Amino acid sequence: MLKMRPAPATFVGLCLLLFAGGAHADDATKKANSPETDQTARRFEILFDGETLDRWKGLDEFWSVVDGAIQGQTTADRPTKGNTFLIWQGGDVGDFEFRCKVRFEGNNSGVQYRSKLVDADKFALAGYQADLHPKQEYFGMMYGERTGRGIIATRGQRVIVGADGKPKVIGKVGNDIELIGEEWNDLRIVAVGNRMIHQVNGITTLDLTDHHKDATTSGKLGLQLHAGPPMKVEFRGLLMRPLSGRDAETTLSDVLHQPSPDAVSANTNEQDAEPAEAPDTKRGKQWLLASPKPTWIWTKQSKPNQKVWLRHTFNVDGDVDAAWLYSTCDNSLKLSINGKPVGKSNKWEKPLQKNVTKHLRKGPNVVTAECSNEGGVAAFVFKMSVETKGGKPTTIVSNGKWKLSETLVKDWQNASFDDSDWQTAVAGKPLGVGPWNVPGLGDEAESRTGDPLHAKNIMVPPGFEIDRVYSIPNDQGSWVSMAIDSQGRIYASDQGGQGLYRVTLKTTGPPIVEKVSTGALADISGAQGLVWARDSLWFHRSGGHLYRLTDSDGDDQLDTAESYPGGTGGGEHGNHAVIVTEDGNALYLDGGNHAPMGDIAASRVPTWYEGLLLPRMWDSNGHARGLLAPGGWVTRVDPESKTQTLHSIGYRNQYDIALNRFGDLFTYDADMEWDMGTPWYRPTRICNVVSGSDFGWRSGSGKWPAYYEDSLPPVVDIGPGSPTGMISGADTRFPTRYQDALFGLDWTFGTIYAIHLTPEGASYRGEAEPFAYGTPLPVTDAVVGLDGALYFAVGGRGTESALFRIRYVGNESTEAPTHVNPENVAARERRRSLESFHGVKAPTAIDQAWPHLASPDRFIRHAARIAVESQDVADWADRAISETQPQRAITSAVALARRGDASHAAPLIENLLRLRAEELSEGELLGLLRAYALIFMQLEKPSETQTQHVLAQLDPLMPSTLPNVNIELVRLFTFLQSPTVAKDAIDLLRNRTAPEMPDWGKLASRNSRYGGAVQRMLDNPPPSHEIMIAFMLRNLRNGWTLDLRREYFQFLNEAAKTSGGSSFPGYLTRIRDEALAGCSNEERTALNEITGENFDPAPDFEIAPIEGPGRKWDIASALTAASKGKPDFERGRSLYFSGKCASCHRIAGLGGNIGPDLTSIPSKFDQKYVVEAIIDPSKVISDQYGSSTVLLADGSLLTGLVIKRDQGNLTVYPNLADAEPIEVDGDDVEEIVPSPVSQMPLELLDGMNDSEVRDLLGYLMSGGNPSDRRYRK
Repeated sequence: MLKMRPAPATFVGLCLLLFAGGAHADDATKKANSPETDQTARRFEILFDGETLDRWKGLDEFWSVVDGAIQGQTTADRPTKGNTFLIWQGGDVGDFEFRCKVRFEGNNSGVQYRSKLVDADKFALAGYQADLHPKQEYFGMMYGERTGRGIIATRGQRVIVGADGKPKVIGKVGNDIELIGEEWNDLRIVAVGNRMIHQVNGITTLDLTDHHKDATTSGKLGLQLHAGPPMKVEFRGLLMRPLSGRDAETTLSDVLHQPSPDAVSANTNEQDAEPAEAPDTKRGKQWLLASPKPTWIWTKQSKPNQKVWLRHTFNVDGDVDAAWLYSTCDNSLKLSINGKPVGKSNKWEKPLQKNVTKHLRKGPNVVTAECSNEGGVAAFVFKMSVETKGGKPTTIVSNGKWKLSETLVKDWQNASFDDSDWQTAVAGKPLGVGPWNVPGLGDEAESRTGDPLHAKNIMVPPGFEIDRVYSIPNDQGSWVSMAIDSQGRIYASDQGGQGLYRVTLKTTGPPIVEKVSTGALADISGAQGLVWARDSLWFHRSGGHLYRLTDSDGDDQLDTAESYPGGTGGGEHGNHAVIVTEDGNALYLDGGNHAPMGDIAASRVPTWYEGLLLPRMWDSNGHARGLLAPGGWVTRVDPESKTQTLHSIGYRNQYDIALNRFGDLFTYDADMEWDMGTPWYRPTRICNVVSGSDFGWRSGSGKWPAYYEDSLPPVVDIGPGSPTGMISGADTRFPTRYQDALFGLDWTFGTIYAIHLTPEGASYRGEAEPFAYGTPLPVTDAVVGLDGALYFAVGGRGTESALFRIRYVGNESTEAPTHVNPENVAARERRRSLESFHGVKAPTAIDQAWPHLASPDRFIRHAARIAVESQDVADWADRAISETQPQRAITSAVALARRGDASHAAPLIENLLRLRAEELSEGELLGLLRAYALIFMQLEKPSETQTQHVLAQLDPLMPSTLPNVNIELVRLFTFLQSPTVAKDAIDLLRNRTAPEMPDWGKLASRNSRYGGAVQRMLDNPPPSHEIMIAFMLRNLRNGWTLDLRREYFQFLNEAAKTSGGSSFPGYLTRIRDEALAGCSNEERTALNEITGENFDPAPDFEIAPIEGPGRKWDIASALTAASKGKPDFERGRSLYFSGKCASCHRIAGLGGNIGPDLTSIPSKFDQKYVVEAIIDPSKVISDQYGSSTVLLADGSLLTGLVIKRDQGNLTVYPNLADAEPIEVDGDDVEEIVPSPVSQMPLELLDGMNDSEVRDLLGYLMSGGNPSDRRYRK
């Protein structure tokens, strides 16, 4: 496929050549026939497979394979009595090139070569050793192990040893950069004749020509474990190739003339922070961690794209003699003292360290900080030492006394500014504790690591090598999107406004980088997707449209932009990828869940809806509140007509899309990391983006399970992360299995996954292999070069950016994959044939699709259902209603529930009731339960008789041995208010087993900040499955006993002690609060010991009357009044009572219990919905709280809210204000008829003035919480 890359495979590639045009076809043909470069022709033997010690021998007690590395380790209890080696069993080595990664601690190690075995029992070798030593002068030197020669040459020396055995230093090599044994280091050894060269991290450490009489030219290869103190050494990526003839000469020449690479990136982007002035030793890490120690501070809750303004006033008693500060913020900071800028930092890793003597004055001073958070956890830290002439030093630190605002206020940087109404900052952990530790002044090894993006720190599989091609300077931005043109040049775009660039790769030397955003294209930047096709660069802009960039005058420079109408989604959940379709005739676009679609001319997706049988909870931290389906989308764009067809929906934030060699489309969808631990958490995952699909992302708790019949499962779940780029492995010169893989990039955990696809029916199952990873390695996008290498960028969010290359240098076959399974090919063809009817009315569609509604293959069944749904409902509704084959009856019922109307509900239910539920397979049973849910949601709620019949059909299945079936039974039974589900569900909570947790430990270790929450959850796992049951039971009103209630809340208390994501505690709190709201006053009082609720619905404060003057309020004017100024909590609470809301409704434990509890308003509704419910209460009436008319035996009528009691008795709450409830004997009731008029009175707001409406609505929208953000404006 051509998303920022060449085509993936033979069939798809031919289609894409048609799209790309003749010139592109010629270039692609030239690429296919181009010879490999000398570098790629040099193939290495893979000495270690990453899994076993095959072909190696050593003392078993010391050597093992751990996390893909050979590990040698001694301990105090298990020392080695002499140096011992793990010896390669593949024969002697003579002239060769050897490469590996190595790290060691505790003692020195080395790689032995051209050596002889001198003690077979102890696996001891004698000969040359590339020494790995903690002392810098010995790191990479030549040592003569057991030869009597000792140190032959130290690091940095070019030495000739004469025949007399005397060494002569004739020059210097390399440089003096510090090498750190505890970190991964790239070791390279080249030995040709008597010339031997060692390199570490590309730095030549030794050049030896040995004419000694005992010099050897062949022998054993081994890895050393040194005697002495306990130690550990790890080796990985061990490669070797023999050298001879011209190859030996060329290799030796190359290594001799190789320029010494910069150990620190040539462009370190120091503009991201103010230059740090060198502090004296008194103001280093020891000073920072001395008392008083600063704490990390922020608001109560970190939010994406959040800005806060911090200030702190202090007094200086004398003339300032010296002042020094340290400060940083995750993510960025602008610091001022007394209104004058001190400095800024765009990276928390690069703190401000400044001499600020000139900024301070005697008397009052103020330090102010403008801070921003891009995502995840945020915090600010500050410490300043002030010395005055003749006075005592003063230290100012960040703590809970600092003031904070979430809105910018005029004159806020003045020392005299009154910040008394600002909120107090929330103090977190002290400086020196994770996840940030002490930025810029970490542990010794950490502080010595000058270049965290050095290629040596990136792990790749055996046989692969990685190098950094280009370090991107700050003025070129941070690259997040790439494409490759027909000449092999890379186009790359900054995430922000720094422009678009073209990179021409060179065989030797740095690449040529040209800015494309010039002239007429000066404003072109911020691409989230790029692809080269039809001699044009297609540019999908964040916050903009799709653009086609062309060269109008043939000077090989893009200079013209043509806009294609589309969505204007901006930010990281907005517009994303653009690639060429599998048939080569169009483009696929995709966008995240915050990206509005452009105008859609046609749709393969027949319909979408929220699909939630029970009420949702919005995210407890407010993320994506009110955001409804369709979520993330994929469309197909016709380049000629400029029209779009909707292809697939239901993703959270799928950045990129890719085609495999069979022309199937895939994406790597994002998780909602704050949901971790909840039952609706969905890990990042690979999805097969088939026509008409809805993958079920819904905001908050609404995410659909993968087993829903109206959705589809992923190919593979991966785990926590932040998906960015995705690319096919076709056209790489990698081993065959990698050419058949997809590569998915995870920004957060610095991992490129190879997704190995195995055909399964009409789709695939996948296996995710961590292919390349590092810490940090914020990968953003990737392309395949004409040399068959994988090029990828790191960066994003303004972070340090670079371009890397991964090449395969091993000796495994790199033939293109050709294997096909005829059965899978036939299944995919069948699916595609059915997909041809999607969004198209065709006379044969129903007959062709109908048999496949019973297919055991979900993807074929899905394709058939969407084909049927695309036809007129009248043409197939009767078939659905009368279908007798179980799976087909279920699938067609789902289709009709999605596309039919209320008239279809009763016959559909009648048909489904004919099924013998106990004989259905798990998939069929889950489908049946979903079909009922869709009928009740989308068509019509069941009657009392239908409810009893459905319960009778399904109740014997509860409890099931199948966990997912139990979930769906509880869901449906709760909706139907089954009298027995409370007992059955509490039994499930009581008899739960230990949670099964995924193996995410290694993944979490790759990012200490984000991985901390993952590891805490793994260490303290939540009962997620049972939390789902508790979540649904919060809506159950029938069948409870006090004992069942007690067990329910005890379970919630236990669940609250476990760990999860940022929103996990808030969700549990709200489950508890909403469940309490469904309890009677007596139950809440009785449960006090468990819930800790101080329950008393009577107010203990003065209730002030409504002042007015009032007016006739409508929705628009009430919303306008609500937006004017900060609401008053106490007056809003008083108005809640004086306005008679409390007569029926309870909020935060106060008020009546006739109507629904309003405490959960913030998690369920937006302000417009609440205003509409007040002004037009009869528009939507809950069946639980609607009014009814009761006909009595004497012919009289009562109208009001009817509460059913025991033995058929009723309590009727009349609609009249201040009316007393009426008790009715069940024997006197003739009929109860629902009323179309709400129990809630009209004109409730009309007696209030503007500020009273604002205060009442503010109180309602806060859920009665005085700490709500509305009161902190």
